[in-house]
Amino acid sequence: MNDEFSPLRHNSPPQDELTVKMLHEVSRNDHSATSFKMWDTLVLMPFSRNEDIFLFMEEDFAMFSTGSKTFSELRIEAQKAAEKKYALKSNVTLEKIYDIFMKISGLPPTAREKLMTRECDLVEHFAFPRKMGKLLFDKAKDCRHKVIIVSDSYYPRDVVVKVLCNCGYGSYDAIVIPAEQNIPDSAGSAYLDAVIKKSGTSAGNILHIGGNFTNDVEAPIVRGMRSLMLQPVLQLMVKSGRLRGYVEEEHLYDIDEDKFMALRCAFALYAAYGFDIPQTKAPKSDFCGDDHMIGFIVLGPLGFIEDFEPENDQQKALIEGMKNNKGIMDGKRDFEEMLDFHFGDFLGKYGGEGCQLPLKFLELHSYIGDRNKIIPYLSDNVKKKWSKAASEPKLAPVHTETVKKNALQKLADKLFPEGTRVREMSEGVLHRKKRK
Repeated sequence: MNDEFSPLRHNSPPQDELTVKMLHEVSRNDHSATSFKMWDTLVLMPFSRNEDIFLFMEEDFAMFSTGSKTFSELRIEAQKAAEKKYALKSNVTLEKIYDIFMKISGLPPTAREKLMTRECDLVEHFAFPRKMGKLLFDKAKDCRHKVIIVSDSYYPRDVVVKVLCNCGYGSYDAIVIPAEQNIPDSAGSAYLDAVIKKSGTSAGNILHIGGNFTNDVEAPIVRGMRSLMLQPVLQLMVKSGRLRGYVEEEHLYDIDEDKFMALRCAFALYAAYGFDIPQTKAPKSDFCGDDHMIGFIVLGPLGFIEDFEPENDQQKALIEGMKNNKGIMDGKRDFEEMLDFHFGDFLGKYGGEGCQLPLKFLELHSYIGDRNKIIPYLSDNVKKKWSKAASEPKLAPVHTETVKKNALQKLADKLFPEGTRVREMSEGVLHRKKRK
């Protein structure tokens, strides 16, 4: 999918400053080759969980199966089995995943091939370029660097090539796919040796760009390369404020269910919208101090709720106030345009479960920096009531990849949040017991 969505929101000054600095790093004359990680650095997907793409395949699967399990359940199960079997000493590939899928689903080889092809088609359709990655890629090509792209996913070369071409990266010089190099999935940054070989130059003449600190920053430096980190948009979004942790806490036990598909995709779009060019948490704000971002993630998702009505008079007043802030309404428009561009009307079938939570968060827990964007448009009575100090929300850990936990583990996360002293102490005790 080509990048044709044009937001009304402009980059913030810190984003513009960072863009200049990163482009300068790429254009320095002390290297002649640049390597990029493909996924999250050059290419994004409009999903909070990679597994969400499987929901688009349920109807295809229903043509071949009458079993009780859904395609998503079986596909995830097959991938976990493949990772357990192959990841340590070799590679997990899409072929291997679907070999296991065929066995546990009982489907014939013809169905396996059609479903595997359908998944590849969906990846090619939904993948879109990360603007910051594209800027850095184009700068490297303008500087006549040799450009090597690393794809460490389980998708085959033909899919990788099509995605890169669709996203405007067709002028690369080489692709490194660890499975083709017999590099085990457990080998971490071993693909960098293949990058050096493909570059045709010494490690000191290569700049590597990726989003994992261990594999894409430390490991290249150890090999004598230069490195530049471009953090994943989902991680940046989660760290930018308390909203995502609040939503996670509100639905600790069921946030991964199908009924929250629209909400999860809304957060994925929000991540790409506001954090394509990295920005960090702004003081006294959960929305980077940006009117557009409030409109995008607070007002935008309400459109998923059929016949939406505010829960109380204060929410109604806040919505009316936001409608008078042009930046907030531009952000809402951006959400609607971006949603239509990536999904059309597909997500409407899942309903709007949880999509009122960003509004509820704004009402009850927002920082003064965000409330000040709306207060000028409120009546004196609402203004007086809402301008008081907000309560602090309960937050749960946020995982950008699905983590399967039983009810007891989820309760432990709620009682003892990750990163707290009591959690560290409890895990230390458990660890000592396991060693005895």
